[in-house]
Amino acid sequence: MSISKVFLKIWNAECSFQAKQTFRSLDAAAKLVVPSTAAEIVLDDKSIRYQHSTIKEVVKNDNTLPAPGKSDPGKGKGEKKLERKDHKAVKKWKP
Repeated sequence: MSISKVFLKIWNAECSFQAKQTFRSLDAAAKLVVPSTAAEIVLDDKSIRYQHSTIKEVVKNDNTLPAPGKSDPGKGKGEKKLERKDHKAVKKWKP
């Protein structure tokens, strides 16, 4: 029996594009700071520069957010690090 795995690859890149959108008035066009979903995006294929990519295994039904609980995850003892004058880290425990 083989277990099938699924992998996701994500490429990160930079490119040049042009967004085109028509408006009924000059005032409406001036108020919009970034293109809306109605804009036509024209990508310059020659300007694509790939920077890096990542690959990760995809787990089906993987909920990355913790389920809501009754306890406060921030409750309890913690520690605070203080910097000494000789630049060595010191741990200070909270009561």
